[in-house]
Amino acid sequence: MAKVVLLSLNGEDMIELIPQGGGKPPKNSPAFARGRLLGELIAAVDADIVGLVEAPPDAERTEAFVDLHLDGAYRVCQAEKRGALGLAFLVRRSRKIRLQPRTKAQSLADFQLKDFDADADGIKELYGWAHRVPLEAVFSGTDLTAPTTFILIHSKSKGAFIPGDLFAYERLSRANRMKLKAQAAAVRRRLDRLVDADGRGRVVVMGDMNDGPEFDVYSAVLGGAFLEPIMGSVWDPKRVFHNAHAGVPPKERWTIDFKDRVVNPLRESKYGTLTELRSWIDHILLSPELRDSVVPGSARIYHHRPKPGAGDSILKSTDHHPPYVTLNL
Repeated sequence: MAKVVLLSLNGEDMIELIPQGGGKPPKNSPAFARGRLLGELIAAVDADIVGLVEAPPDAERTEAFVDLHLDGAYRVCQAEKRGALGLAFLVRRSRKIRLQPRTKAQSLADFQLKDFDADADGIKELYGWAHRVPLEAVFSGTDLTAPTTFILIHSKSKGAFIPGDLFAYERLSRANRMKLKAQAAAVRRRLDRLVDADGRGRVVVMGDMNDGPEFDVYSAVLGGAFLEPIMGSVWDPKRVFHNAHAGVPPKERWTIDFKDRVVNPLRESKYGTLTELRSWIDHILLSPELRDSVVPGSARIYHHRPKPGAGDSILKSTDHHPPYVTLNL
């Protein structure tokens, strides 16, 4: 049984790192510098499979990134165009692993999202994936004990980017949570088809889910958001998914830090320090059959630090801190 290292990475607007057509950015440019930092992050984790969110929008540009910053060490399985923010799996070339992706049309049917009563008021709202329908692929090959379905997700953001307008912030925050809940129901319906009533089915769900175990006021009012619904119901315990990083100490269990736009809507706080919040929104979830596949002690979160750029600038490879884990697959 081969050990496989998984990395769930939001590369943050990677469309900016590679020019259209797959060319190389100038070596003295911020795009090249940040791309190099992102490549170093992937290399430091030494991942075999990378679930890449906010990838470049097409395979040509993602392959150009891999060639330029990862020495061509990965094969690219790119989702059909999902707008400016791409989805892709990177698989180490040296591993004997094959991929069979579902098409975008198939995924839109698999994760059907249309009418859904998110706030339980008896009225169904209309929802759509826009450019964010998940990427699903079956991984197989001699490096795996059996075929395994991987699903890569970039769900609706909770972000309400309206500095200082508290009424608009509240209204949009509730709307975002409603859409998250609708998307979660669509994903969970798909998982219930992939995992049988006894919990059999090898499935990995990973990506930027824009939700964590924290149950904020909007989630409380709506009775859920994204993470808990897709993990499953306590009334169907044999099919509940396991979070690979549940055992990480709570103080280390965060994957993004950001400035609060309501408390401090401007670049500088009058108190001298911007309010910084941390949240656990990037996840790797395992179906019941794979729960015991986690190599003990291997579930970690890569907390990287900004590095000096040109002049007085500060560079970060990405605004996310990616989770990774080693599985016996």
